[in-house]
Amino acid sequence: MTPFERAEARAAQSSDPAMFRAAFHLGRQTGPGEDTDGYMRQLTAQGETTALAGYLEGLASRRQHPVGVYLSTCGCTPCRVRRDETAYTTWMRDCRKQVAS
Repeated sequence: MTPFERAEARAAQSSDPAMFRAAFHLGRQTGPGEDTDGYMRQLTAQGETTALAGYLEGLASRRQHPVGVYLSTCGCTPCRVRRDETAYTTWMRDCRKQVAS
């Protein structure tokens, strides 16, 4: 299960799925120098438990599956397209070799 599928499943179980998703993507996009602790304290003080859960899920997702690093089994659209293009290129090269011989 990819981090995005896991986040979608947890968002569906939360009280505010849109808030969970927004916080997840915010946590996923944090940079190395950002004050994540301060932001989590602010969410806790506001009582935004759904946003806090989504933000933590996004932070964990980024650590497990960093942005720009894709697994060979990644199911996102860019990865599937890249795998299909690679398979097509390999197939075309094999066809050309077969015709040339």
